[in-house]
Amino acid sequence: MQDDELRFLEEQLAGTELLACVACGEDTLHAHLEVLEVYPVGTELLMHCTRCQTERKWMDWTPPTRQEQSN
Repeated sequence: MQDDELRFLEEQLAGTELLACVACGEDTLHAHLEVLEVYPVGTELLMHCTRCQTERKWMDWTPPTRQEQSN
C-alpha cells in the first residue's frame, strides 16, 4: 500500500467511533458526518452507522480546543 493510500485510510478511521447502534443492536463503527454544535463542554455530532446505514446524534464530551470553538 502506498503512503497516500495509507494516510487516506488512517484519516477515514480517525473519523469513526465504535458505538452501540440502536437500530441494528451491534457495536459498530459510526462515521462522523457533520458537526451539529460545538459547546464549551463538548461537541454534538451527526453519526452514520457503517453497518445498517442509519444516522444518529452523538455527544462527544471532550472539551473542544480554542480553534474548534471559534469555527
